[in-house]
Amino acid sequence: MNQENNSSAPYPVDSVNDERRELISIRLGLIALSTILVISVLFWKPYPALTSLMCMLLILLPRQARLRLCMPLPWTMAALASLVTVLHSAGILLGAYDLVWWWDLLTHFMATSVLAVAANLVILVRGRQAVPHALPTKYVPLVSLGMIIILGIIWEIAEFAADVFLNTMTQYSLHDTAIDLSVDILGGVLVAILIPPYLDSLDEGYGICEVNVAEP
Repeated sequence: MNQENNSSAPYPVDSVNDERRELISIRLGLIALSTILVISVLFWKPYPALTSLMCMLLILLPRQARLRLCMPLPWTMAALASLVTVLHSAGILLGAYDLVWWWDLLTHFMATSVLAVAANLVILVRGRQAVPHALPTKYVPLVSLGMIIILGIIWEIAEFAADVFLNTMTQYSLHDTAIDLSVDILGGVLVAILIPPYLDSLDEGYGICEVNVAEP
């Protein structure tokens, strides 16, 4: 057990249970993605192989937020990040995006929702640290919603660029792009509606502590 739950952190942390669940979620996700990577390499499928590698890095982000930024994200963030990245990578490898009509909707909605929750927490903490005035909590969901919409647009532009320069087929039509953006916005809106009570319940010291940059 590392020493991230030290006395410099003023927020209450259920360190044993939360950290254990977080680590289990990350390990399961990495095992699943490693399996997808091996299968992709064996059958010479570069796209799902590259995707699984990128998803491995994404799975580690909630853990790094806890260790490096003094932001103990709920362990469910790591679990959901693992689930959505595995679904995305497996969907590419198995062709689920072509065979199952709702697969793309599911992964877009889940990914956007996870990002929206993380964005709310980051904006809340950074707003409290701002000088001279903190961002009122009631505005945090609105700012995060704007960020999610922008990220959704950037993602679609990246897919378009990949299709043009790498000769992939990530975008099927303008109709597909419009639906993806609509689902992204829906996920951001739902989080913006549901998350305010959770933000209000967080302690004033949440996420404000001395950053532990040295991981034992």
